Amino acid sequence: MASKILVVDDEADVESLFRQFFRVQIKKGELTFVFAANGSVALEKLIADQEIDVVFTDINMPVMDGLTFLEKKKENNLLHKTVVISAYGDMQNIRGAMNRGAFDFITKPITFEDLQLTLIKSIEEMELLKKGIEAQKNLIQVQREKEIALIEKAEAQQQALQSLQEKEKLILYQNELLESQVIERTKEVVYQKELIEIKNKEILDSIHYAKSLQEAILPPENELRGLLPQSFIFFLPKDIISGDFYWFESTGDKIIIAAADCTGHGVAGALMSVLGTSLLNQIVNEKHIQSPSLVLKQLNNSVVGSLNKSDSDSHSGMDIAVCSIDIKNKIIEFAGAKRPLWIIRNGELLITSGDKFSIGSQYWDKELFTNHSISILHGDLVYLFSDGFTDQFGGEHGKKLMTNNFKELLIYNQNKNMNEQRILLGDYFEKWKGNSEQVDDVMVIGIKV
Repeated sequence: MASKILVVDDEADVESLFRQFFRVQIKKGELTFVFAANGSVALEKLIADQEIDVVFTDINMPVMDGLTFLEKKKENNLLHKTVVISAYGDMQNIRGAMNRGAFDFITKPITFEDLQLTLIKSIEEMELLKKGIEAQKNLIQVQREKEIALIEKAEAQQQALQSLQEKEKLILYQNELLESQVIERTKEVVYQKELIEIKNKEILDSIHYAKSLQEAILPPENELRGLLPQSFIFFLPKDIISGDFYWFESTGDKIIIAAADCTGHGVAGALMSVLGTSLLNQIVNEKHIQSPSLVLKQLNNSVVGSLNKSDSDSHSGMDIAVCSIDIKNKIIEFAGAKRPLWIIRNGELLITSGDKFSIGSQYWDKELFTNHSISILHGDLVYLFSDGFTDQFGGEHGKKLMTNNFKELLIYNQNKNMNEQRILLGDYFEKWKGNSEQVDDVMVIGIKV
């Protein structure tokens, strides 16, 4: 979707300048420009069009000047980033504009490099703010439905979102401090470089904080070992935060376990993993649904409803395997959304495939996922996993590890205890990867019954 930019300036050649500078982006449909000759007209356009992301405004204009425009805009609580255009060295007006809520400024005469860097920075900040606000709305809804124990975790996520907003205020304050050094700087490129470095650090700090929240949301591995002593979780995110997640819950005589691979990795995948974890808690703990196929059906419809997705939109969702282990009756029930269940029994690998639909692909009223009931024997090895392990490039020829090599690895180590298996999986993965970049989040859950 094209970013919409409003330019407010009474000089006739400014519109031509912007259209000339960004003619390629305009032609590709990446940018859309709207122009106004003074603050009064600009304010009307902003109120009428909520899709405007960035505003460039001059200070000295007839009818309504730029500073008055900033004050009026602030009163209407409009969501966008404002960049002030001013004469070089006009620190009084620039400071006044920043105090009235301006995000950044550029100086005349306008250069393409300065204008392009500032526009990119403003659009990125706007996208981050929108994602934060949308995530905040989703989080508030989840908080109302959770039990008391889950509310504390949700509040931690809320604090993370609030922290992002506070860091944005800190960045604005740092911009104000840097303004006093503009006159002494000899090259605008140096200023832009330093500002980008500060922002990258702030973003990285926020992601590290998000990692600690995600780790708090994931159930501790020792809790799984408390339920199933011979078990392990091998969990290796590609980035600081992960799009893969695991979940388990003990209910009655059954232990329900899920291994999910959300669309993407990093921030996008992590946000989906938070939603998935919250919905699984709601489905199993509040709605008391235990059948894996019904869990997947409810999860699919909840994800579609939460994201307000149409039938044609299938970019967000997850592949997931869910199994219910009844140790007393020696039965495993399984259902999968594009993920399988593997059982190694006496050296033979038994594969139960999941259905071909991903979670979040489309809303369904009918039964979409197959419920498999499997008898288990003492000593059976059960595995759930994402595709990150098998998709990793490496080895002598830089090729994918592939499913067959993964099968052989598990069968080869079947007589090892589960802790040794986890260590051997990690060693094998690192050796295979070598100097190659990790391509995806990796997760393997192993259980000996």
